[in-house]
Amino acid sequence: MKIISFINMKGGVGKTTSVVEIGTILANEHDKKVLIIDLDPQTNASFSLMGLDEWDKVKDNATIADVLGMNKAFSSRDDEYDINRAIVKNVCDIQGLDLIPSHIELTFLDLDLSGQAGRENILSSQLEKCEEDYDYVLIDCPPNLTIAPQNALVVSNYIIVPVSPEFYAAIGLPLLSNRISQLKKRLPGCTVEILGVIFTQVRQTLDHEHHLNEIRKTCNDDLDIATFQTVIPFTTRISESAKWNKPATLANPNANGIQAYKNLTQELLLTLESDEEE
Repeated sequence: MKIISFINMKGGVGKTTSVVEIGTILANEHDKKVLIIDLDPQTNASFSLMGLDEWDKVKDNATIADVLGMNKAFSSRDDEYDINRAIVKNVCDIQGLDLIPSHIELTFLDLDLSGQAGRENILSSQLEKCEEDYDYVLIDCPPNLTIAPQNALVVSNYIIVPVSPEFYAAIGLPLLSNRISQLKKRLPGCTVEILGVIFTQVRQTLDHEHHLNEIRKTCNDDLDIATFQTVIPFTTRISESAKWNKPATLANPNANGIQAYKNLTQELLLTLESDEEE
């Protein structure tokens, strides 16, 4: 089982879209067993894969908030919460694609777990209960490095950083890389590596072309971070599919950008295979 966290300190860069589309393509076209974990309290990944009515049935006792120990009624018992209770199977009728939905309550995770020893290792312990069930676990992280994403980094093999080719990305990437290095020193058992940067929301403008080339150069020359060759073009039709609570791969299969995500998924698989051989 390979666990990959998608993270960027800046929001609005196509992070959630990348998790949902790549997860869908891995399950639907590559016959992989995939678990998507929505760690962002905004719940965008959750509602890209399930409707409000379905979420409403599980929100009180079967979300990532419960997995991480926020259900006070349950945590007062002696038994530990079982992660399998929170897994929604075959979302959007996609065989092999499962989801652990998020909850806005996750916003208060740091307050609830501030005094708990080993709070960064809760997700790692929980995923041991289902590690034989999946080929890939994809984690959609919020744009910060608080306790929830720290749990993701401790358990993950890799990080993927979605980046829109803009000025602030060139500043934010070195900061993110440095912060991850610091966390690895501070968090026992955290050996996560940045697998690469993917460029999202790319427009055919001179400005985007300039920043994309500059960011590639910074990654390769200064940060020793790989960049994926496949880029994802800007298109509203992919993000619009969320209103149908379906991945764009299903809702808008002919949308500009879907083929790019299919190519990116293939490149991701080849990159993982190459990394295992080294």
